[in-house]
Amino acid sequence: MKILNPTTHGAIDYAAAIALIIAPFIFGFSGMALYLSVAAGVALILYSLFTDYAFSIGKLLPFKAHLAIDLAAGLAFVIAPFLFGFAGLTQIYYFVMGGAVILVVLTTSSAAATKTDA
Repeated sequence: MKILNPTTHGAIDYAAAIALIIAPFIFGFSGMALYLSVAAGVALILYSLFTDYAFSIGKLLPFKAHLAIDLAAGLAFVIAPFLFGFAGLTQIYYFVMGGAVILVVLTTSSAAATKTDA
């Protein structure tokens, strides 16, 4: 069921990016667990700024391509604990964040934003 429009998705993107950057410090992550999350948050801000939806400064990246990047990032977060040996809270964090990203992608309409969305 597609319950999110591109504008709502965009707002979620920026909130998620901030969480990806700040949460690892709050949880006391270090090494790859810290760097991967912060890098993902920074990357999310950057490609969101250039996505064809509200809250961007340039409409260079088609929204469907943005969703594909989001999906790949969500899958990478789910796989990361296996690749990097994350355990405990770190493993839970990566599973939850990855799952949440995948859920947002699956519930977002890829239809172009309308004037009522902007």
